[in-house]
Amino acid sequence: MLQTESEFIRVLKDRLEGTLDPAELDDIISDYAEHFRIGKESGRTDEELFGSLGSPDDIAREIRAMHLVKRAESNRSCKNIFHAVVATLGLGLFNLVVVLAPFLLLILMLFVVLMVGVVFTLVGPVSLLYAILQIAGLPAHAIWLNPVAGFFIATGITTLGLLMLIGDYYLARFFYRAGIRYLKWNISVITGTEENP
Repeated sequence: MLQTESEFIRVLKDRLEGTLDPAELDDIISDYAEHFRIGKESGRTDEELFGSLGSPDDIAREIRAMHLVKRAESNRSCKNIFHAVVATLGLGLFNLVVVLAPFLLLILMLFVVLMVGVVFTLVGPVSLLYAILQIAGLPAHAIWLNPVAGFFIATGITTLGLLMLIGDYYLARFFYRAGIRYLKWNISVITGTEENP
């Protein structure tokens, strides 16, 4: 149990070091020091101030999660969104259901679309080659009953594969932006700040 303001500030600073750059960290620490100063001037005890602020561990987890979400928003990468999701998971047990489950389902869906697109894009040209060989009358393993229909089907498969790959890229971009908004909303609900996503 924390006994003094300096212990509170030390624990908060320890938990945030390595996540925030030094200038941001100094700003946050000075804000909390100012909160203690104003509280003491109005006659509040350290215990009352601890009660109103909450645990420095909880505060650090909230600040860390919001910082990592903002980083993922400004610098899009798989690594940054992964760190933001993991930090948000640390805010509450129920986030395993409301954050982790949708995140894993989206990853799985995007992966499946990507793999199907890759398979179609690779199988289509091979099928097209066999159809062309059959049409030309060259010896080739007959995979099409009607080589002309096979030509059009193979072209369609290749086109569908390419469209799936392009669509997967745009879906990933859309879900990235939507995921950031969802994580911000989740953090605001947990912290009680209720901002619009």
